[in-house]
Amino acid sequence: MRENHSRITIETEQETENPPGWLITFNDLITLLMVFFVLLFAMGNINAQKSEKLVGSLQSALGVLLEGKKTAVQVVRPVLPTAQEISGGDSTVDAGFSEETQHAIDDLAGLPEITVIQTPQGLSLTLSDSILFQSGVSELRFEGYPVLNKIILILQSNRFAIRVEGHTDNVSIRSMRFPSNWELSIARAVHVVKYFIDNGKIAPQRLSAVGYGDSKPIYPNDSPVNREKNRRVEIVLEMMDS
Repeated sequence: MRENHSRITIETEQETENPPGWLITFNDLITLLMVFFVLLFAMGNINAQKSEKLVGSLQSALGVLLEGKKTAVQVVRPVLPTAQEISGGDSTVDAGFSEETQHAIDDLAGLPEITVIQTPQGLSLTLSDSILFQSGVSELRFEGYPVLNKIILILQSNRFAIRVEGHTDNVSIRSMRFPSNWELSIARAVHVVKYFIDNGKIAPQRLSAVGYGDSKPIYPNDSPVNREKNRRVEIVLEMMDS
């Protein structure tokens, strides 16, 4: 009797330590179902617009376009067109300039210190600061008056909004009058705006002055030549909101 009892006790312990194989499979199935429903819940809370933007960004980065087409992705440094490349052509029709205005634009584009860019929105004129100002000074030079007068002829022949932007290089000025390049750039833009108002009788409502300092260089400030190109005044003409 004792031997039988002892044998039964041992068999019971073995069964407790080794559960049936189906129980392990069942536990795995429950775990997978839980993970599946967690994923469904997470996907249901994703913003659809953000998902589309993410997919679009990835496709653009990989060179994938619509309809399954692909194109090579090439990163190049932008090259500013010269005045001779821009002036003239059929762009005058798109911008709505008259023939007389186009002649004035072509005259400005012929000057080496001025870059003229015609866009569907209007016109952009980039002037080297040496035409209008002496170094570290915001008052206009007399030598710059003829150039500004030609620009006035263009401004008077249309109703575009006019934004005058002052830009400098990254060399700090730190003078008593101009603590930084920001003050110098905005002061130069304001003097150009005042000249347009006083001498061109341009409506002040069309004009605005902006100073960017050295925050928007068109070339790296790594050489005297590039720094000279970054010291500029940009006059941007754009269609006014109706």
